[in-house]
Amino acid sequence: MGIAQRIELKQQQKLAMTPRLQQAIHVLQLSGAELEAYLEREAESNPLLALPASRSHNDGFSALEMLGDSETPLEALHRQIGLMRIPFHVAALAKALAGELSESGYLRSPVFELAERLKAKTCDIESALTALQACEPTGIGARSVAECLALQLKAVNRFDPVIQLVLDNLILVANDDLAALAAKTGEPEAAVQDIIAEIRALNPRPGAGLGTAPVGDVIPEVEVKLGEMGMWNVALIPEALPKLLIDQSYITNVANGGEAAADFTQQSLEAAHWLIRALDQRANTILKVAGAIVAHQFAWFTDGDRAMRPLTLAMIADKIGAHESTVSRVTAGKHLTCRRGTFELKHFFTAKIAGLDKNTVFSALSIRARIKHHISQESYKNTLSDDGLVNILREDGVDIARRTVAKYREAMGIPSSVVRAKKCARRAVDFSVKRP
Repeated sequence: MGIAQRIELKQQQKLAMTPRLQQAIHVLQLSGAELEAYLEREAESNPLLALPASRSHNDGFSALEMLGDSETPLEALHRQIGLMRIPFHVAALAKALAGELSESGYLRSPVFELAERLKAKTCDIESALTALQACEPTGIGARSVAECLALQLKAVNRFDPVIQLVLDNLILVANDDLAALAAKTGEPEAAVQDIIAEIRALNPRPGAGLGTAPVGDVIPEVEVKLGEMGMWNVALIPEALPKLLIDQSYITNVANGGEAAADFTQQSLEAAHWLIRALDQRANTILKVAGAIVAHQFAWFTDGDRAMRPLTLAMIADKIGAHESTVSRVTAGKHLTCRRGTFELKHFFTAKIAGLDKNTVFSALSIRARIKHHISQESYKNTLSDDGLVNILREDGVDIARRTVAKYREAMGIPSSVVRAKKCARRAVDFSVKRP
């Protein structure tokens, strides 16, 4: 059978990412401060665009001066992930995990919860986490202090079974209990003391050194207020939304400047209209997403985390008729304010935990709140073990495993029942000694 060349015509549908569409997507995902800086750059390149006096200008600093030319922390991580030779879907998940990091650089949500929320396989989330943890600064993306320190020690080839034992007993490190650590590791106290000194030289908060993002107050773009008949009203905050004007005087001045000037003015005018349209679309999309979130989580605004219901990006996307990626962009870096405080929109998304009756579902955040509440009520004579917490939650109708309770407890930074009992006992002794 011979090999021959031939020409075939194939018809297929494909979304073309035009510059205008790319701009609209970019505008949608920017936070308020980032958007204002972006508009300042656009105004510098387009003479028809004018920025009205803004909050930052009244304070004597523009958004560009506040942001500078440096990357934001999230941009720095995205850039590093983009340079890795990993599958596209793993890179996308790694970037999503980067958006989940705490200010200290930790990933607080368990892998199984992230897999459910992001609709991904657990193995792909773990691969994405490995990619995220390969970024600088070393230790980023850790799920605990011990893992954060281990990542830094592995990076300099200083990780071994003895150090692992020491990291497994960080409470002893904090208490400088050399004798106990020496007994656990089989090393002399002098060697243990050197290991402790090496560990204390590491950075337990790698997120603090990530990029040079501006430090400032979070400016919410959505306000939620209690209205008539117990309904929650959702509205955009006009002062928080950057605005653009078209400089009509410039158009008049160049009207008689010749064909080249007219063409340039027309192109600039079209670009200005497109950008203003993108801003309007961004505002409307934020309002739609926020409204759908509030409608779903209405009980949370009254009763707090224990009333949080399970919610995914796909559920909001279906409700407002948008793509899931659009909802993801809107909820990152956008905030709402209500009488309970100011919260990022992605705060309201949480995985589900099944009920014992197989019909009821609970949100992971509400389960965490219940665990935290029950532990806060315990005494040193009756600290709750993870099995004890499982029994209490099962009495409330929650179908949950002990290892899930342990993961949630650890993610909230709550020590085990044994450690809590010792701390409570010490406080009780101290109190009895101090009493007259």
